[in-house]
Amino acid sequence: MSVADPLKIETNGTRYILADFIQKTLPIEIRLNWTFTPRLSLQAYLQPYIGSGDYRTFKELAAARTFRFNAFGFGDSTLAFQDGVYTADPDGPGPAKPFSFRDPDFNLRSLRGTLVFRWEYRPGSMIYVVWTQKRADDALAGDLDLRHDLEDLFRAPGENIFLLKFSYRFQL
Repeated sequence: MSVADPLKIETNGTRYILADFIQKTLPIEIRLNWTFTPRLSLQAYLQPYIGSGDYRTFKELAAARTFRFNAFGFGDSTLAFQDGVYTADPDGPGPAKPFSFRDPDFNLRSLRGTLVFRWEYRPGSMIYVVWTQKRADDALAGDLDLRHDLEDLFRAPGENIFLLKFSYRFQL
């Protein structure tokens, strides 16, 4: 993120806002195959994904072409958080104006699943019944809580797709 500030001459009139970032992810892939008879089977594929991003220690670039930073909330600078919005004052009582930005923390949850039922009702002729579901949800929490995230994932709105395919083998 960047904020225009003509008083910040060290970075050509722009404050470049950065933060430390903590990311946690839990990707899982589950694939199951059931063969009831040689002519009847069921395949399942499930892919839940839970991820979170937590931004900490907000700071600004101290000077162009350096790797030095001024952390907000230390020295004369201040950093306040209220109602999901951070307000930073780079120099406290100094001439620089405070600026605000929303809390960038996030949680992402998604679930994709597919079931395929296959029945060979006569040699070479088959029926496929396929069900695919996709669910997704996000939040501004920034912490990975497996139980809570899984509950929210299964409450998220979903999209369902159904497919029915017939094939018939002709004998010539």
